Amino acid sequence: MNLRPVNTVTSHNTWTFHPFLIDTVQGPMGVDFGKARRAFGIHRDDRGWNLTHLPTGALIGLAPSLDDAMRAADGIEGAWDWSIVGVPRAAELAVIKETLRSYGVEHPADRPAWTPTLARAA
Repeated sequence: MNLRPVNTVTSHNTWTFHPFLIDTVQGPMGVDFGKARRAFGIHRDDRGWNLTHLPTGALIGLAPSLDDAMRAADGIEGAWDWSIVGVPRAAELAVIKETLRSYGVEHPADRPAWTPTLARAA
């Protein structure tokens, strides 16, 4: 996984079609058909709706629908400063995980994930 930021936070305050990079096991890959708002990107593939942390390009999780992905992003947005790469406090991380779970957002074990560690900023 890429340890450097691959995208900047967008200035979009609404979900807007916006190209961005995602981090994959093969390296960064372009998404031309995704939507983005501030620090989040969403795109669909054969496994579902991918919610991406734009600064790292890493997968936050897979949502069952576009609406669930957008609502999950809304729900976690205020829990932490997503424009940075760092470590949320335990209480923030618990809120993030519970909010994602409440919208059906899951993380498949076989895909790279957003990991809140200082190592990602290296």
